Amino acid sequence: MAPTAKKTASPEGRARKAALLARLKGWAGATHPFPLAIVVALTALVGFASADGEPDGARMALLLTAMALSQAAIGWSNDYVDRERDRLSQPWKPVAAGLVQARHLPPAIGVALVGSGVAGASLGAWPLALLAAGTAAGFAYNFGVKDTPLSAAPYVVALAALPLFVWSSLGVFREELLLLYPVAFPLAVAAHAANVLPDMEADRGSGRRGLAVALGRRGTLMLLGVCLVAPLASLAASSRFVEYGQATLLPSVAGYCGACAVAGFLYAFGRGRDAGVWAFRLLAMASAVFAAGWLASV
Repeated sequence: MAPTAKKTASPEGRARKAALLARLKGWAGATHPFPLAIVVALTALVGFASADGEPDGARMALLLTAMALSQAAIGWSNDYVDRERDRLSQPWKPVAAGLVQARHLPPAIGVALVGSGVAGASLGAWPLALLAAGTAAGFAYNFGVKDTPLSAAPYVVALAALPLFVWSSLGVFREELLLLYPVAFPLAVAAHAANVLPDMEADRGSGRRGLAVALGRRGTLMLLGVCLVAPLASLAASSRFVEYGQATLLPSVAGYCGACAVAGFLYAFGRGRDAGVWAFRLLAMASAVFAAGWLASV
């Protein structure tokens, strides 16, 4: 039997495949994949830590699906609202680069919101309401609040809703878990400050007037530092009347402090936008692990 020659794709076929992959990458990029992944991971960590490592699997899958779709809708709406500014100041973003057509985003946002709502409704009325509150905070940020000095407020509202959404979905609420909030609120403001720092000059140039632009780089870094130290102060104060499990708490605190030190080095000596981006990513991951470690130790 004669060997069969291996078929090779035509140049047109390779071009179509490359274009399809580029569009898929663009759609994924327009969700803001790193913040999406961090929020979904934080949701999972809060669930596992609050349920002592044994959450209901089906309900956990539903709440993670609801959160992922909510975050995708928020990310897409951000790129839709910013499409004109991004063409001038951040032309590498998916819509500005032509990888995603702006007119396709509203229907995709609608589908994601419906899917998120269906998953949330299957968890119950309270989980759905809390999911809606967090999602609304994200849309409020995108549709105007981010251009005001109150730009950190949606982060605080969304982070306040997230643990309650998880606890009500899994039925694992305990009063002592509310002590998470003095730890979490400063981390929410820190997340906002770290997220906007890399693009602060572009934001100023495009006419934005958010908190970071109002404070300037020095003021935003000072705010970030205070917000990163505040959770440790809250933890120290609460340890006087809460008995924490040191085996889970200490490693998370040590990792958090190490991440803060590395981020500080990047802010002080890093060059260009990438240094700020990596500092934000490092702080976001460390903050999520710190919060989960705190919950697991209560």
